[in-house]
Amino acid sequence: MSLNVLLIGAGAIGVYFSGRLAGAGAAVTVAARSDYDAVKNNGYHVTSIAGDFDWRPEIVRDAAEYGRSADLIVIALKALPEVDMVELVRPAVGKNTAFLLIQNGLDVEVPLHEAFPDNELYSAIAFIGVSRLAPGVVDHKGGGELTVGLYGSSAVPDKLRGIAELFSAAKVKCSLTDDTERMRWGKLLWNVPFNPLSVLAGGMTTSEMMADKHVELLAFKLMKEVQLTAHACGVDLPEAQLEHNMEYTRNFSPYKTSMLLDFENRRPLEVEAILGSVVRRAKMHNVDTPCIDCCYVLLGARDRMNRKK
Repeated sequence: MSLNVLLIGAGAIGVYFSGRLAGAGAAVTVAARSDYDAVKNNGYHVTSIAGDFDWRPEIVRDAAEYGRSADLIVIALKALPEVDMVELVRPAVGKNTAFLLIQNGLDVEVPLHEAFPDNELYSAIAFIGVSRLAPGVVDHKGGGELTVGLYGSSAVPDKLRGIAELFSAAKVKCSLTDDTERMRWGKLLWNVPFNPLSVLAGGMTTSEMMADKHVELLAFKLMKEVQLTAHACGVDLPEAQLEHNMEYTRNFSPYKTSMLLDFENRRPLEVEAILGSVVRRAKMHNVDTPCIDCCYVLLGARDRMNRKK
């Protein structure tokens, strides 16, 4: 499958998955900002449990510099209220452009869908432990899977099947779903406890959180509140899925969450995407979520203080 790809959001997740696509034969261009000079000169070096690789893509500063329409735009930006995703991608959108949106949270697809209703929009979540160690240097420690579906439909277009096949050829397990809403709630089962607690508990790794019985219990309570809220919204998440998340994290290599890394590097946190989206839905459906509410207030305060520094 011949595919011209533009990556918007050249953090660790975007670089890893786009680099794997390039390894399977896709022509990938990266819109890089802070790492532009380093990547322009040296490319990317990725250490990975699935096999290390070096990658020298075409580098531009933004979609306007790309100068043409892409077959696929991979968007791996942090889901932050202040980021205008639509305007960032608009210069590279053509009639046949599709979007692969790898983001956390609920309803993150809405701005793109409203701006480009005739373009296929693939909603995706990533299960991966990957970090940016330095400009152009990415370390993949665990996981490495994608789940993807066509937003607003249970259909699986040919183009999406072809993209999934490319990922499979590039050592990435890519599962297709016909229910992107359930997929996103399922990811929140992990994100809601472990991302905020890693920051609020003073910088704990995943293994440190699971080794502390008090933090582990709080993580499970947070998961239960996500489960209750999802159920009120018409999405049933089985108890086995919660147990799987706990066991998965317990056996995961010691890992700093992406939110903790953002906090340590004084980058904005996805407070609204991960916690706020659940809090608002809980209130709409009169679901009591005391643990999530508390984390939402405290994490928002830490984020505001961190941004001021």
